[in-house]
Amino acid sequence: MKTIHRVGLHASKVQKDELRRAGAVLPKRYSRSDDEELVVFEIADADAASRNVLDLATGWGAFLDVRVEFSDDEVCAAAWLRIAAWHHGYPQPDDLNDGYLEATYDLSNACSACGSGRRQNAPFQMKGEPKWGRNDMMQLIWVYDAIFAKPEVWSSVFEPHGVASRPVLNRRRNELETVVQLVVEETQDIVGDGHAAQVCERCGRTKYLPVARGMFPRLRAEPRSAMVRTNEYFGSGAQSSQALLVSQAIAREIREQGIRGVTLIPVAQ
Repeated sequence: MKTIHRVGLHASKVQKDELRRAGAVLPKRYSRSDDEELVVFEIADADAASRNVLDLATGWGAFLDVRVEFSDDEVCAAAWLRIAAWHHGYPQPDDLNDGYLEATYDLSNACSACGSGRRQNAPFQMKGEPKWGRNDMMQLIWVYDAIFAKPEVWSSVFEPHGVASRPVLNRRRNELETVVQLVVEETQDIVGDGHAAQVCERCGRTKYLPVARGMFPRLRAEPRSAMVRTNEYFGSGAQSSQALLVSQAIAREIREQGIRGVTLIPVAQ
C-alpha cells in the first residue's frame, strides 16, 4: 500500500527550485522563468524527503489530494473491493448544475444540506455517447454512487455474476447505444468504528468523511450479491454518496479481461 499526494499550487521560480531541491519531481513542461505558474505534481508519502516537500507546499497554501495505491497482491487477497471509475462528463439536464437531480431521483427523503437520501427512479441522461478513448467504465462528475460501462463489458464481466443493467438516455430521452448503467440493488452496513463522521444538523443522518487512506472499512455481514452499495453515506458538505463494492470474483474478471478506467480498493476483512 502506497499513499500518493497530488499537489497543486501557483509557484514562483524560487518556490519551484526549492521544491526540486527538497525532492519533488516537477514535469519538464514547467518553465524556470520568474513568472508564477500553476504547478501540479505527485509524490509518495514514503520518507522524510516527501514530508519536506509536503510541508513546503502546505506552507504556501497548496491544494492537496490524497489517494492510496494498492499492490496486485493486496487487491487479489481482498474478498471485497470498493470500485470507482474514470470520471467523465456531467449528468443531464445541467441547468443551474443540479437539473439532473429532479430528472433522475426521488428527492422526497433527500436532505439538501448533506445530500443524503436520494433514490434513483429514472435513467441517467448524458449529452451523448461517451467519448470512451481507452477506457471501458466511467462515472459522471458529481455522481459517485452510480457506475457505467460499455454494454460488452457489462455482458462479459458483470452479467454472469447477476448484476443487471439499465439504459442511459441522451437529453432527447433517446437510449444511448455505447453505455449502460450497472444496477446495484443490495445494500450492506459497514463497521464504521473509528472512522471520522459528521451528523447533519438538518436531517440528523450520520455521514462518513471520504476514505482517503488505507483500506475501505469492513462489512458487518457477507453480501448475497456480487455487487452491493453501502447503507452509509460518504462525503463532505452537500456532497454525499454510497460506496459501491464488488466481490473478488468480479474484480478477477476485471483484471483478467483488462478492463480499463477502473480503480479497486480492498475492503478490510
